[in-house]
Amino acid sequence: MLPKILETRINEFLFVNYGIEGTLQRLGGENLNLLIATEQGERYVLKIVTEESANDSAPAEDRLFQHLKRAGFSRDLPTIIKSYKGNINSGIEIHNNDLKVAYLMNYVPGEVLEKNTDISNKLRFDSGRAMASLDRALRGFDDPFAHRKHQWELPQAGRHRDKIAAIENPSDRALVEWAYGHWESVSHHLTELPHQVIHGDANKENLLTKGDRVTGLVDFADVCFNPRICELAVLLAYMMMDQDDPMKAASSVIRGYTEVIELQERELDVLFPLVCVRLAVSVCMASMRLAEDPENLSWFVSLEPALDLLRRLRRVGTAPADAVT
Repeated sequence: MLPKILETRINEFLFVNYGIEGTLQRLGGENLNLLIATEQGERYVLKIVTEESANDSAPAEDRLFQHLKRAGFSRDLPTIIKSYKGNINSGIEIHNNDLKVAYLMNYVPGEVLEKNTDISNKLRFDSGRAMASLDRALRGFDDPFAHRKHQWELPQAGRHRDKIAAIENPSDRALVEWAYGHWESVSHHLTELPHQVIHGDANKENLLTKGDRVTGLVDFADVCFNPRICELAVLLAYMMMDQDDPMKAASSVIRGYTEVIELQERELDVLFPLVCVRLAVSVCMASMRLAEDPENLSWFVSLEPALDLLRRLRRVGTAPADAVT
């Protein structure tokens, strides 16, 4: 629930810049993301960005969306709506003298994969195909924004290792140290792998579905120029969580991805260490945030599922051969 004064300021911003107003519902994500529903039945997403690169985020996303459109990418994507003045993003005062950057996007319909409690093998397979199709469409695209350093990219996962101290349970700390060690055994090879711009955050909140198909992708705020295999590693980290047989789930996702893009053996060699370190970073970040703000439940919702999956992966030791073939 947003404070009334903040809701009023956001609606004033929307009316002045876009001629719309409506009810506001907070969405997930690192920034302040809001679903706007008007009386006319229209829906939009307003993103209020707090990062240092806020001014560059929306123009970069717009360039990426235009490229994907020209490349013929067939899944649904958001588009950025320009203000009355023709601006892609605009300043918004959230609190007194606290100016942030905001931009408006169309609402992309679909059921969020996160809400699907019974994910079929067909849907897992298509999630892999969807992300590979995106990566194939992004070949040849580059942008200065994608070369910024941000906290979630896997080649820079070591920057969060000091946050292990925030994990209260000693056995969980040892588990995360194991995951980091697994990653360190291959991290020096990452620079040798194929690189390109990737989505970088294929979690279940960002994949929209209908039945057994991924219909759309949202939230491109974490796009980055990274080893291509990082895209699949992030997807696997989330698609393996809360599964009775995580390796079977991984196999379906990998088969879907490799149907579109043939991965090199050296990419497959680093895949599961990257999955492990993505989970380790999630645990570190969630533990730190839990200590800082235990009331913000959305900040650490994946903490226990990530720990559980890491325990399973440690028991396996390394990925069985049939998971990557």
